[in-house]
Amino acid sequence: MARKRSLDEGPVLRERIMGQASALFQERGYAATSIRDIAEAAGISSSTMYHYFQNKQEVLYAIIAKFMADFLAATVPVLQDRTMTPTARIREIVRVHLEMSDDRRPELLIGNPIRYALSPDQRREGIHLQKAYHDAVRDVIAEGCATGEFQVDDVGMATMAVLDMLNGVREWFRRSGPLSRDEVVHHYTTFVCKILRA
Repeated sequence: MARKRSLDEGPVLRERIMGQASALFQERGYAATSIRDIAEAAGISSSTMYHYFQNKQEVLYAIIAKFMADFLAATVPVLQDRTMTPTARIREIVRVHLEMSDDRRPELLIGNPIRYALSPDQRREGIHLQKAYHDAVRDVIAEGCATGEFQVDDVGMATMAVLDMLNGVREWFRRSGPLSRDEVVHHYTTFVCKILRA
């Protein structure tokens, strides 16, 4: 039986629940994971769980929203930093994107079919958060084209190509693989610069 934890733990326990849930969703799948599974993994009772989340869908949304908020906080200021050239910003964002995606892999649920488990309002908010990052990347590419640093025929298509490529790394990269993370970051920085003809 799960050990009860005090409700006084508040935000710490909420974070623990979300961390355990994201790991279970990644490992077993959203549909195969129950509220009881999450509660047991977090070391709490199901009744305590309901003090923090009304249902599994709410847990899923909390995981996605927190990751995206943290991701935007880490990336958008870099993309909007006019003290750096567009090329320098793009190079830095490749590193931040890949490292954060690797460090927090279990939370990367928004790009998967799992997002359709969310309510329409939750999906719209998730898409809104994704769009904020997409638009910031697009704006830097457009700026680089205006300054002559980048040469692309279609800024929108170039943006999608860059983001699709970066997002795809999480599907195959493993730290136990033949390439280190730093090597992957180096190669992908080169690939992105080639796409933009930097």
